[in-house]
Amino acid sequence: MDTVRLIIALAAKKGWLIYQLDVKSAFLHGELSKDLFVEQPKGYEQKGNEHKVYKLHKALYGLKQAPRAWFSRIEAYFTHEAFQKCISEQTLFVKTSGGRILIMSVYVNDLIFTGDDEQMMLEFKQSMMRVFDMTDLGRIRFFLGIEVLQQTNGIYICQRKYTLEVLKRFGMEKSKAVMNPIVPGFKTDKIGEGKKIDETYYKQIVGSLMYITATRPDIMFGVSFISRFMASPTEVYLQAAKRILRYLKGTINYGIFYKKNENKQLIAYTDNDYAGDITDRKSTFD
Repeated sequence: MDTVRLIIALAAKKGWLIYQLDVKSAFLHGELSKDLFVEQPKGYEQKGNEHKVYKLHKALYGLKQAPRAWFSRIEAYFTHEAFQKCISEQTLFVKTSGGRILIMSVYVNDLIFTGDDEQMMLEFKQSMMRVFDMTDLGRIRFFLGIEVLQQTNGIYICQRKYTLEVLKRFGMEKSKAVMNPIVPGFKTDKIGEGKKIDETYYKQIVGSLMYITATRPDIMFGVSFISRFMASPTEVYLQAAKRILRYLKGTINYGIFYKKNENKQLIAYTDNDYAGDITDRKSTFD
């Protein structure tokens, strides 16, 4: 997630556009380095050879080796195309040529890329589509639960759709909204005291909230606080977690706006602004 925000921040500062590609049946492109065998599928056994097995020539979905095989395959392609892999981030690749730069990040079968030269990005996209079966998604709009709005003055990111799903999942979609994520001067009883609650349920709430902090730094303190009690949650901490959900309900359109040539800001979009920008955008690659 940090890599995605880094690319978005850089693209916003430089005024670059970000594009997205989706690899169809990504794991089927993986090449196996060891011999693997599978039983004949039930109902499709060859008569007289029911005791035999199939030897795989390509990776299949469900194999534990499939993700590594796919990443090794696409990494080899990037190396062949003169990309340099980031030492500290294995999914980030950079290519420079004649003073031009192209930055690309891959997450399983989703790829985003940006750069300072439209022709270089077009050639990259065409090359990828010749080698892999891909879908051109145009300018990035939705990636790993993050909604992205690219504008002339910067890039706005939020998790409005995901937040609505979280509120519905935990039955808080009709709750009363509040204007702060934690009660000022909030104090809790000692750890372990109070009525115990379902540990799994509490962890699910905290985990969902942690993911939302990717675009909502204003809830970071509250989420960090309630995450300290996942080993032994009580009603007090559950109420604190639900208050954060109520705060999110009242600030559903909040997100991070990376302004061109300036620092990021936490802002809110109206529903009209939010919907209009999505419907008006069209990829220059079309």
